[in-house]
Amino acid sequence: MKKAVVIGGTGATGRQLVQQLLSSVDFQKVTSIGRRPVLNGNGHDKLNDVVINSMSQLHETKDFWNDNDVFFNCIGTTRKKAGGARQFVDIELGISRLAARMASEANIPQASVISANGANHKAWAVDWIHPLLYAKTIGQKEQTVITENKFKRVSIFRPGMLIRLMNSGQWYDSLIKTMGIGLRVDILSQAMIVDALASSENNERKEINYIEGNHAIIDLTT
Repeated sequence: MKKAVVIGGTGATGRQLVQQLLSSVDFQKVTSIGRRPVLNGNGHDKLNDVVINSMSQLHETKDFWNDNDVFFNCIGTTRKKAGGARQFVDIELGISRLAARMASEANIPQASVISANGANHKAWAVDWIHPLLYAKTIGQKEQTVITENKFKRVSIFRPGMLIRLMNSGQWYDSLIKTMGIGLRVDILSQAMIVDALASSENNERKEINYIEGNHAIIDLTT
């Protein structure tokens, strides 16, 4: 049985992931670290719900990272939600970098990160063209677990548009459902768990897996 640490557990995908991890017989402990409780006050005997005032305080949660098997990064925002280009980078890259370092220093062997189609850390970008900034920043986010820190196994999930299953985004979910191009976040979460359970603890060489596109992600669950 595995133990997992999750950041971004109150977002659309992260919330689904935490709930599925808690329901899984293959995970005995789940630690969610964030600015809000992931279950809104409803406890669970397998959940360690760590609430901090700011994600910049992650270094103060060091003890909660020890003795875990998988680090799940479900952090996700937009320029609009973040409040600007710099804030977007600070969240997507800055928090991801700090969390990856915490996980690596705690010797967590496996990291699983939600990225996006088109992510490219080498891409040219300027702050005022958000699609370019987004692609580069998300690519740099991937590098926090690929090159910047030590993990035995890394899985990068690059979905397309997501069906978020949240009341606040019903019109968006309906639109992409109609277009037939969306991936439900509960399926993405399920794929991340299947992938985490498929890992071998005997790998001598670093293993990096890219799961590209919604179809590849769905295939993991079937």
